Amino acid sequence: MNPMDLLPMRIEELVHELSVLPFNDLHGTVTSPLTLTNYTFWGLIALVTTILFFTLVATKQRQRIAAAEASGKATDLAPTGRLTGMLEAGVEFVRDMAVDVIGPKDGPKYVAFLCTIFFMILISNMYGLIPGAKSFAGSIGGTVALALVVWVVFVFVGFKKNGAFGYMKSLIPEGVRKMPLAARIGLGGFIFLLEFISTFLVRPLTQSVRLFANMYAGHVILGVFGSFVWLFVPIIKMQAEQSFSVGGAGIGLLAMVFLIIMYAFEVFVAFIQAYVFTILTAVYIQSSVHASEH
Repeated sequence: MNPMDLLPMRIEELVHELSVLPFNDLHGTVTSPLTLTNYTFWGLIALVTTILFFTLVATKQRQRIAAAEASGKATDLAPTGRLTGMLEAGVEFVRDMAVDVIGPKDGPKYVAFLCTIFFMILISNMYGLIPGAKSFAGSIGGTVALALVVWVVFVFVGFKKNGAFGYMKSLIPEGVRKMPLAARIGLGGFIFLLEFISTFLVRPLTQSVRLFANMYAGHVILGVFGSFVWLFVPIIKMQAEQSFSVGGAGIGLLAMVFLIIMYAFEVFVAFIQAYVFTILTAVYIQSSVHASEH
């Protein structure tokens, strides 16, 4: 049998593997919103991993502070271990982002929230690169849920900082608000409508779709190259009737090379998408914090 004849079957299996399925029945269908799905399960694993990492590092940090106070040596405060070093570098990275985007006065207040989002997405995306595991960002439901959390936070900040009237008024630029009455009603009303739709509808939609589309597309590409490797590389067990050819083996080895390259690229994408989602969150919070200045 020509290996290409098996390609439609492999594509069908790939689509099934990337679908949202009940965790305890990967051949079933989701019949209730309360069903624990494969993506929800791995999202919870990523959340627990994030909490575990920071709990371990916080415990070490307290031990280092106690040791430094006992010895009087500042060198005892130096980070030890790769995990501690990586997390501290990540927190500093997010903290600098928050200060740059939101401002030196208000930025540090949101570092904990932004760090939670950044590391949750990053760790989940890394899990998604493990065969058999999932990134919650590979399902639109997971990214919509996270985008709605961000939406609730930045809208709440906007109302708290500026009051309901002040926050709504900030949707119209200050220059337009100073125009004659007719311009304020006509142009101001039009801009208010656009900004209202953008703030309350478009932002959570685009933020969730951007993350989902990038991660899902990456998983599809990895799956396609993996399918070609499975079909053509002779060292992989094939069906008994499947034929072998030197040309086919060459295609399989070439697919394997691209698969390795794409895996490395997807590690980069996992970080970039966590960064993009987090900085967009910081930008939205900044627009709420400084809404009265618009």
